[in-house]
Amino acid sequence: MSDDDGDGASGQPVRATGSTEARPSHQSAPRPSAVLLDFHNTLAVVRSVDEWIDEASDLLAGGPAPGVIPRERIRNVWVEARRLFPALDWDLDPTAHRHAFVSTLSHDDAIPIDVAEALYAVMPNQWTLNAGASDFIARASAAGMRLGIVSNIALDIRPALGRWGIADAIDAVILSYEVGCVKPDPRIFRLAADALGVDPADCLMIGDSAHDDVGGAALGMPCLIVPPDGTWRAFALASP
Repeated sequence: MSDDDGDGASGQPVRATGSTEARPSHQSAPRPSAVLLDFHNTLAVVRSVDEWIDEASDLLAGGPAPGVIPRERIRNVWVEARRLFPALDWDLDPTAHRHAFVSTLSHDDAIPIDVAEALYAVMPNQWTLNAGASDFIARASAAGMRLGIVSNIALDIRPALGRWGIADAIDAVILSYEVGCVKPDPRIFRLAADALGVDPADCLMIGDSAHDDVGGAALGMPCLIVPPDGTWRAFALASP
């Protein structure tokens, strides 16, 4: 994506900035009839790396994990995994997903393998709803807006949706490892729109990746790209 991110209403991505005045260019455009949400760093964020390490430590028979664990390696695990395994499609295969995570954390003996395995095992427990997500979903669902999640992931996120009490408000969950394609492939956005029963042009995509989350633009799907700590602004823009 170029620095000129488009106008959103024409099926081109628009980046929501840090300004509270951020608005789509076409303010007269109608509200979308459906909204698709990216999962990680949009709907959900990781609560705390330290809490993640603590919970993983509880699984280890030898007691607490070693005191010095590089937090940045954990925070950047998927960025580093792409460097180490550029040809591995881990979002299509749970076995490859686990391998990429564990091998990346334990690369160069940065983190012991048993600790890396424990971190993977408790990873779903670290997800928490992003700021503003619960209110947006409640308002949108009450207004009859169709809601879906489209995510590049090889883990089932549905237990987390149930834990947060929002499962019944989500009309479609499209996960890359279940459908056999990953964002930004337009096919996964088409599948999501079809699952919601709407035309892609009537469906707004909200995500954090200017690479992955804009693939629906090829179908006329507008999108908002926002950083994790600014997603509440996108929720406010899309809220009925």
